[in-house]
Amino acid sequence: MANLLNIIIEPGKVFQHIKEKDDWWIPFIVVVVFALIVTWVSAPAIARLTAQMMAEMGVERELPAAVGIIKYIFIPIGTLISWLIIAVILWTFSNLIGGNWNFVKALGLFAYSSIIMVIKQIITIIVLLMRGLQNIVTFKDLRIATGLDLFFHPENPRLYAIVSGIDIFEIWIYTLVALGISEIAGVPRKKGAMVSIITFLVLLGFKVLIARKGAF
Repeated sequence: MANLLNIIIEPGKVFQHIKEKDDWWIPFIVVVVFALIVTWVSAPAIARLTAQMMAEMGVERELPAAVGIIKYIFIPIGTLISWLIIAVILWTFSNLIGGNWNFVKALGLFAYSSIIMVIKQIITIIVLLMRGLQNIVTFKDLRIATGLDLFFHPENPRLYAIVSGIDIFEIWIYTLVALGISEIAGVPRKKGAMVSIITFLVLLGFKVLIARKGAF
């Protein structure tokens, strides 16, 4: 469990740990639990905003209770699927440039690096409670701005996806990933950084493609 803190203060120790042991599921559980807490805290605002959106679309009936449960199920499943895809990208590109590691190590690296998101999740919970859920008027209000959206607030959803995607916590994560690839896969740091940047851009491009009006 010390590695959950070390990824912040002594990432080199965590990279060595990943070399020796495959326990990516530990940070996975931690990240998912905090994501579930954020969802639970914001649930009343989400329900209200969803009802308003449906009313604007002319749908008057209430959503079935099962729909509210689905979002809690989707969090661990969606997180796992996205991590597996990211690990495939990291593993594939790093091996193409001479890396020597397996897929599970790539998954472990991204899993431990993603602990950084717990910091953002904690800040989000605090901000939401301080702001008051009754003051949340759009879905965008449910997330805190920690990227270029601190300075730019474009109405275009795809442009918003870009500025919000260039986020200090994402940059932190992919910096750790770059260093970890170099250390674990045994490639020069410049090549590790290249793989990390490519992965980041691929995911940012995907977010832009699926961005739509009213989305987070």
